Amino acid sequence: MPDSARIYTSRFLVPGDAPPIEGGALLAVDGRIVSRGSFQELKKNHPSVQVVDYGEAIIVPLFVNAHTHLELSDFSEWANKSGATQSPVDFVDWILRLIKVKAGLDKHAYASSLAHGIELSIASGTGAVGDILAHHRARSVYQSCPLEGWVFLETLGQDPALIPKLEERLKVALADQRVERLALGVSPHSPYTCSADYLQRLYAHCRREKILCSTHLAESPEETTLIEQGRGPMASQFYPFVGWENFVPRGSGLRPVEYLQQQGGLISENLLVHGVQLNDDEIEVLARHNMSLVLCPRSNTKLNVGKAPAGKLFAAGVKLSLGTDSLASNDSLSIWDEMNSAASCFVGELDAPTLFRLATQGGAEALRVDDRLGTLELGKQAGFQVLKAETEVAQKDIFDYFVAPGRQQDIVQVVLHGQPWFKMK
Repeated sequence: MPDSARIYTSRFLVPGDAPPIEGGALLAVDGRIVSRGSFQELKKNHPSVQVVDYGEAIIVPLFVNAHTHLELSDFSEWANKSGATQSPVDFVDWILRLIKVKAGLDKHAYASSLAHGIELSIASGTGAVGDILAHHRARSVYQSCPLEGWVFLETLGQDPALIPKLEERLKVALADQRVERLALGVSPHSPYTCSADYLQRLYAHCRREKILCSTHLAESPEETTLIEQGRGPMASQFYPFVGWENFVPRGSGLRPVEYLQQQGGLISENLLVHGVQLNDDEIEVLARHNMSLVLCPRSNTKLNVGKAPAGKLFAAGVKLSLGTDSLASNDSLSIWDEMNSAASCFVGELDAPTLFRLATQGGAEALRVDDRLGTLELGKQAGFQVLKAETEVAQKDIFDYFVAPGRQQDIVQVVLHGQPWFKMK
């Protein structure tokens, strides 16, 4: 065995693709899992390999944060400095506050904020992200970053005279294809910030080039009113505020999903986010098109936009995952915290094992990194997190323990690519 070989063991190993294994262990070589089983079996077959024994702890797959905006990780600090400390009264008020705070920032603020977000993500046991990046030049921050996943380059626009410039900007950034371990995709921000023509062109590009994109959809009642009726707070407040008063859309008579379908957005390459305002018919349409949707319950609660119909989505077969959204609309970047919130928000709809799957396999499948992450299987990344509870956890209670509050505080180690990147205590 090479010098890089390690056997990792603990009281419980939760592989994700099988029930928890008491006394389980992993054998990793050069950052990849090459064997899994009981510690006794692995040690017997590989007696000379170094052992890392975490004792009375639980080894768990890394989490996948399928939707976040890491460049906004310092938002609270920015808001305090700008004096924007009053809580928004509604969704549109929150958008206006976000724009105002960002308008006063130094151009270097996003890079340092993004670096901070990466650090916070790793510390909370995250191994992959679906990150939305509005400031494309900040993508260089991902160099030497151990996270996997996608960086979705955000774009939005209503003025047809400016769209060619936006497309050229995207073309330049997308030419890199990857930054370290993260692939570059596109985020057509939403149906209310991109013109119908621009959405059509963006989705056609992603379909043609076979790259992923991600779109906020059906997040708020205000979005639905604008798309369907061409009026409401989006039309009267948001559009004039950003200089789009001449581009307020006429009411399409369509709800968000049908409108997105009309623009060519119901494609496998498009990872949808939020889905709070979906009705039963729209859920059926998403399931029929084999769509993936990221749930962000804490952000939705904080912005008071409603609750996604998670149980109906799951029952219909829509592929679900979890995301934290940004620290402009959330209190942490921890998927542990998101699972805890989801357990309360979706009580009776999604049970603890299902939520754990959304945080691991579901997210990995949504970002198409399930060949490397999501479970602790042979051939996948030797990436995991180690938790040590204050009191003993029985095997039958492990998943209930996972969705209880405060789990991130139990993390004692985060390992990515066979290397320890973070240690709590």
